[in-house]
Amino acid sequence: AAIRAKQHAATKARRLAQEKEFGSGSGNRPRLASLTMERRKVTVQVPATTANMGSGYDCLGMALDMWNELTVERSSKFEIIAEGEGADDLPLDETNLVVVGLKSAFGAAGKPVPPLKYHMINKIPHGRGLGSSSAAIVAGILAGLALTGHRLEVQGKEGVLQLATEIEGHPDNVAPAMYGGIQLGLYSEEEKRWATERLSLPHGLIFVMFIPTFVGKTSELRKVVPKKVSMADAVFNMSRLAWFINALNTGKVKNFREGLRDRLHQPYRAEAVYTHLDPLMKAAYDAGAAGAYLSGAGPVVMAITSGGSGDYFTQLQKESNDIKVARAMTKVAQELNVPGKVYITHPTQTGGVIVSADPPYSTELVEFNGGT
Repeated sequence: AAIRAKQHAATKARRLAQEKEFGSGSGNRPRLASLTMERRKVTVQVPATTANMGSGYDCLGMALDMWNELTVERSSKFEIIAEGEGADDLPLDETNLVVVGLKSAFGAAGKPVPPLKYHMINKIPHGRGLGSSSAAIVAGILAGLALTGHRLEVQGKEGVLQLATEIEGHPDNVAPAMYGGIQLGLYSEEEKRWATERLSLPHGLIFVMFIPTFVGKTSELRKVVPKKVSMADAVFNMSRLAWFINALNTGKVKNFREGLRDRLHQPYRAEAVYTHLDPLMKAAYDAGAAGAYLSGAGPVVMAITSGGSGDYFTQLQKESNDIKVARAMTKVAQELNVPGKVYITHPTQTGGVIVSADPPYSTELVEFNGGT
């Protein structure tokens, strides 16, 4: 109790010192300066994402409830500590995408990058088609903006998105990693910028993914996708994407299967690299999945089921067929000698978020979520 009292007193003293420096403002609100000051340390969390989603090649993506955490603090020297998924494969120098994203944010703020210590705790599998690269970029950008105290115009400009897509090249992963939910993105010829819109997402969807142990390299997998397609294939995908978006808007989950069909990338990647794709998709559909597709550039195969309500572990299993789908996909993968595991999760409407900062954003007068 004495220790907790001492910690509380220290926190209170730090916040009062912050208010003394920047003022508490009028109307019991902290002045903006206290929210835009430079910070010594920040921790952010960013979700995994599943992109392309069948017919939405390079323009559609959704955030999943699977998170990476990044802590960045000012230091006397450059250092990266990586834990969790892909830790042994990640570069520990300035080519790491977290550092690239952070440098972009410091550049936008017009400030030099000081020596920093990066601590990554990764739960998103690396190189599997679940947006690990985009999560790193977005985490770095958010951390950089927080450390510099710099803010960007979002409404009508999507300033943070512009930084991320300049690095990533397309918005299908970075947009949901940043905003959460399911996002449709494009480069606007009218506004000369990347633009996104949030789509409706029916309640109760459960995502069952089979994650192979091997890695898929996006740069290599793009080479098997043709640069030119027939008019028939273009129309096929346009109509299916529109069908899928309408199914999302109307909640007609039964229409997912048709809307997720694709002729632009999945058939070519299945033939050239991912021989497990079509058999696992068939297994998922045979077991009652509402939809199935290659997540991102793969190798993850994603299946969608419905019927979720409330806490996953307190609901009767018969009310959803996710376990049945998971078993079917696992069985076929074993028959094909494709090692891997099944992971079951849900969409998340929340994107990347700052969860801790020093000095904190919260004051004695205004406390943000979790006391950030």
